[in-house]
Amino acid sequence: MAASPVEMVHTTGYTEPQDDQSWLINRMADGIREGQLDLSLFTGDNENTYFASIDPDDFNAWLKSGIPVAKVTDTGLYGPYDPDATDGRQLKVAGFLESQLHVVFTRSGFEDQYPVVGIRYMAVIDRGNLPVVPADGTEYEGLILEYDKAEGSEVRVLAPAATGGSTTAPTIADGAVTTAKLAEKAVTAEKIADGVIPAVPDWTTLGKKPAAAAAIPDLTAAPTQADVNKILAALRTWGIVASK
Repeated sequence: MAASPVEMVHTTGYTEPQDDQSWLINRMADGIREGQLDLSLFTGDNENTYFASIDPDDFNAWLKSGIPVAKVTDTGLYGPYDPDATDGRQLKVAGFLESQLHVVFTRSGFEDQYPVVGIRYMAVIDRGNLPVVPADGTEYEGLILEYDKAEGSEVRVLAPAATGGSTTAPTIADGAVTTAKLAEKAVTAEKIADGVIPAVPDWTTLGKKPAAAAAIPDLTAAPTQADVNKILAALRTWGIVASK
């Protein structure tokens, strides 16, 4: 009797979990941009928070959509927003992972550690349904509106301007023309009365004539008879006035 053949091929499969996008109420325009993740930042103690499906015996996992991500200052890569981080991810939320992401683990790490994903920075969200809920006062890039769909709450903006931070008044350069500087230069009755500005500027109020101006005749003085005789002589020479 012939032995039954031994089945040497075993088939395995995995089921992709449903993408939970209850956090996303409305996409606003094309408010999405590309960003490159560093998947190593999503592992560790919080990996069960970030992954929809992960199992020690399975190499396939799905990173949840809606995770608030932030940029690492030195590398420009994105990881989960973390207020306790020190690499730049504590500064502000750059956006949210648009869709869940299939991740394949290998013995040495990841099949692709730096995938390019869509990061949504314009949307109406239900913050309570995010995989990770940032604390009140967190700053967000772009335009993110919050609406609690279950409570029917008012829509409010989640943005740096909504955190109530202080503003810095603009500085004015020393050479700039300002109302205060114009007021200092203005001619007023008080300044004239105090003698700061002379009432009628003339040689008396301005002081004696400078040396260069001493030779300039006073045109307001009456001409002498000698000056008149010189003018008449010139006019007769030119035939303008008849000779006596």
